[in-house]
Amino acid sequence: MSDGRGPVAQFVVSGPAVAPTPASVPGKSAYLTPPMRPKPRRFSRPSPRGAVRVQSVDEPMEVVLRETGDLLELLAGNLVLLSSAALGTERSFGELATLCRGTPRRVIVGGLGFGMTARGVLDVAAASTRVVVVEKVDAVIDLVKGKLAHMADRPLDDPRIELVRGDVGEVIAQRKGDVDAILLDVDNGPHWASFRTNARLYSLAGLADCQRALAPGGVLAVWSGYRADAFLSHLRKGGFAPSVVPLQERGRVRARAYVGRI
Repeated sequence: MSDGRGPVAQFVVSGPAVAPTPASVPGKSAYLTPPMRPKPRRFSRPSPRGAVRVQSVDEPMEVVLRETGDLLELLAGNLVLLSSAALGTERSFGELATLCRGTPRRVIVGGLGFGMTARGVLDVAAASTRVVVVEKVDAVIDLVKGKLAHMADRPLDDPRIELVRGDVGEVIAQRKGDVDAILLDVDNGPHWASFRTNARLYSLAGLADCQRALAPGGVLAVWSGYRADAFLSHLRKGGFAPSVVPLQERGRVRARAYVGRI
């Protein structure tokens, strides 16, 4: 199969249902409108040579790894969950862990992705830093442990990494003042949540959880693939000192980090 850019290989893996959520009015308590559940897609065309299909095991939604030339995309229905097009921005995003006061002792990374945000943290972290990576999609974990481990130089093999299969919001809510940096790379941005439960992360209640989890001088950063400057005022309402950090890919700004310091 081809989309005009070259051969396309598709690998069916498993994962929970996701849905796009368009932005509502910033500052509202929900912050995001409730998402709709997309219909599962079935790819009945024969796989091209070299493609591998892994059967969905326990979820009604198929998650598909699509390979187009050098581009890798993980999709659920029509929604792109992950893309390798901006891995440089994710590595730079991980390096923002050093924006906290002093050397980070504990960092929470929301979203494993292709492993590049975790790799960015590891690049700048001390030997004693604990990096807690939270991922809710089993298929993503399996890919980064296996077929795609090379993309970020096998970050899950680093002894500083603690991998948690679950919801990053719940992990954050369990911490009390002992986290130096929280890096959220779980969505396309604060106005577009991939999972229903992610919407709370960007609400005032979610920001309050981050405040309680962070140590004095701690930092919260949210990766966004689009300009979301309205979120700066939302961070301010949540008690953070906000700023935006452009993230470049091959010399071009391809994403932004919305940063809040306490």
